[in-house]
Parts: sequence; C-alpha cells; structure tokens
Amino acid sequence: MATIVDNNLKEEIIKTLIWFDTFSYPLTSFEIYKYLNYKTSYPEVVLALEDLSDKIVFNNGFFFLRNREALVTERLKKFNYFNRKNKKAMAFIKLISFWPSNLGVAVSNIVGDHNLRDDGDIDLLVISTPNRVWSSRFICTFIAKILGLRPNNKTKKDKICLSFYISSDNLNLESYLFNDRDLYFIYCLNDLHIIYNYQGIWEKFYQANTFLSKYLPNRSKSLIYLDKQVIATRFKLFSINKKIGDKIEKLLKKIQLKIMPMALKQQANKSTGVLLEDNIIKLFLEDKRLDFINRFDNRIKEIENNKNNYYDH
Repeated sequence: MATIVDNNLKEEIIKTLIWFDTFSYPLTSFEIYKYLNYKTSYPEVVLALEDLSDKIVFNNGFFFLRNREALVTERLKKFNYFNRKNKKAMAFIKLISFWPSNLGVAVSNIVGDHNLRDDGDIDLLVISTPNRVWSSRFICTFIAKILGLRPNNKTKKDKICLSFYISSDNLNLESYLFNDRDLYFIYCLNDLHIIYNYQGIWEKFYQANTFLSKYLPNRSKSLIYLDKQVIATRFKLFSINKKIGDKIEKLLKKIQLKIMPMALKQQANKSTGVLLEDNIIKLFLEDKRLDFINRFDNRIKEIENNKNNYYDH
C-alpha cells in the first residue's frame, strides 16, 4: 500500500527551499526538517522529499529548486570561507572577552550553517551585563579600530562588524521582529555561531527566546555549540565598582552619541534597524528584512498561482 504524504508538509518544504534559495543556499534533508515552520518528524520529511522528486533536485547530499545546481558548489566553498572568518572572529573575541561587562559573543546574521560570503564582513552579537551596552560597544570598537578590523569604504572582507548589542536583562528579542513573517531574524537567532559563553549566558538567551519554537517547531530544544573551541569561561582582568561603572557608562554613551554619524542618530528608534537604548544597541542603517519578506512573498504567490504543478501528482 502506498504511503500517503501530507500535501501541507510538501508545500512547507517547497516554501523552505524557496526561502533559502533567496540566499543561494541548498539544504540537507535534516536541515529542511529543522527549518520547517511545520510540526512533523524527520522520517515524514524524508518520505515527502521522495514524493517531491519530480519537483525539486537532489545532488551531492543537498536539495534545491530546479535549475539551481550551481548552489551545491557555492555552498561547499562557503564552508571554507566560514572557517577562515571564524578563526579571525575567535582571535578578536578572545581579546574582548576579558572586558568585565562582556558576557557572550556570537557570529550573527547567518542564514543556514556556515553561510557567509567570501567578500563579506563578520557580524557579531554581543551580550553585556545590565546597563553596560555602551561600555561594551566602546571597548569592542576601540580594540577593532586599533587592530584595523573595522569595515571601511575600501573593503568589508573579513572585517569585524560590531552593530548589535543587548544586555543580559533584555534577552528576549521577540519584540524586535519586523513582523510575523520575519524569517530572516528568526533563522539568524536560531543559527548564532556561539564563540564566547560566560557563565551560561547563551543557555539563558535561548531559554528567554522560546518563541523561536513557534516558527521552528522541530528545532532542538538544547543548546548545541557549533564550534568545539567555545570559550565557556574566562577570568576577568578586573571588576568595576557599580557606581563608578554607572558613571563610565554614562560618559561613554555621551561620547559615542556625539561622534556617531548623523544618519544613524536621525534614524534612532524611528527605524527598525537603528536602536539606541540602555539595554540594546542596533546599528543597521539599511534594514533589509522588509525586502526579504517581500521577495519571499512574491515567490510564494507565484507558486500559489500554479499550486497543482508544484504539490500534487
């Protein structure tokens, strides 16, 4: 007796492949299962993929849309790009991890495992102690500047982008979703590549962001490090008295706001990409999430208009 495969599951698989195709990224069967916005089991995903064999392509362990065979070679190249960038990120993060207000650092803005462009910079998400995001930003950018690691007009390749900081009393980032179709932000939070984890701050981060399971119901509930060299605990060079620390924080915030480009200050708390608060700093003058949402929605509409050609036999 033939196995009946849920058409809704097949539809969600196609949607998932379309989303990642936007970022030129083919997926393994387990990655499709992990990224689905549909509660199911891995064996059911495997059966559905077999049933979709005339709709999608399988090559060298990866699934992708028709006429996109080149993505497999590109993904294999990106693995090498990621390893190179990860080594540079680790060296830098080892330096900033000694600063007392820095509790956790991860490579961010990754859609899919190890998916970084050769010519791109390295985005970091930094978690600080409460009311110390401005101190953390100051020391991180200062060290990066001295080492010549800041992106500039000439090149971004392998430079360190320090544009996202949150404090440990503001770990739940659900309110910062662009909308309920903001898959980019969801996947990026799910796929953080953790490098520095002081006193279990990233475990607390994912405990605070259980909303991810609403969009990714098959995701692992446990925190799995992508890098075996995660800096789990490092001694701090010194500590700072709270009253003195508060004064330093206030002064460093004032200095940074004074020298910050006017374009960022004008968009502060008016744009979804620029937030300047005491528990979050987000400095993305160009927030591309709406563009990603619109591109994805347009592709889905195209498929909905030809639904029978995609899902049914």
